[in-house]
Amino acid sequence: MRVWTIPNIITMLRIVLIVVFGFLLVAELDGWAIAVLALAGVSDFLDGYLARRWNQSTELGRVLDPAADRILTVVVVLGLALRDIIPWWLVIVLLARDVVVGIALLVGRRRGIGAPQVTMSGKVATFVLYVTLPLAYLAYGRSELVHTGAIVASAIGAGIYWYSGIGYVRSATAARRDASIDGTQAHAELD
Repeated sequence: MRVWTIPNIITMLRIVLIVVFGFLLVAELDGWAIAVLALAGVSDFLDGYLARRWNQSTELGRVLDPAADRILTVVVVLGLALRDIIPWWLVIVLLARDVVVGIALLVGRRRGIGAPQVTMSGKVATFVLYVTLPLAYLAYGRSELVHTGAIVASAIGAGIYWYSGIGYVRSATAARRDASIDGTQAHAELD
């Protein structure tokens, strides 16, 4: 298994950046925190782009990249909520979606079903949240109108995030159903 590819190294660095961001956010070093968060966001685009462009997609990358995305989501939403920048209901909505999808993926993996492909709605939701949550952070205490707009846009992003999550769960369910039908047919053909 290939581990030390440039996209995987970028993803590993993103995980380090997430930890640094969390520390800076809690320490209220907001300028540095935003800069590190922006760098983490760019690295998320860059690792996937390079993996496809240079044909360096790996099993580790397929696990590590979404794990880094989930860690980033958790750190950002919890940190922003602890600082009263975003409401706790938004944290619950976003994290509940990750729990539901995570359980579906674990059940699917246990039954031999691979992770579903990333969808356009998932990418759109991630993009919306990557823009609106930092915008809420930047606007907090500076512009109530922009801050409120960013929270509303984040809620819309959360809706798209749930839509994509439901699609992942349906995809895993359909794959399980197809696998059981194929297994039943294969078993019937053997009888």
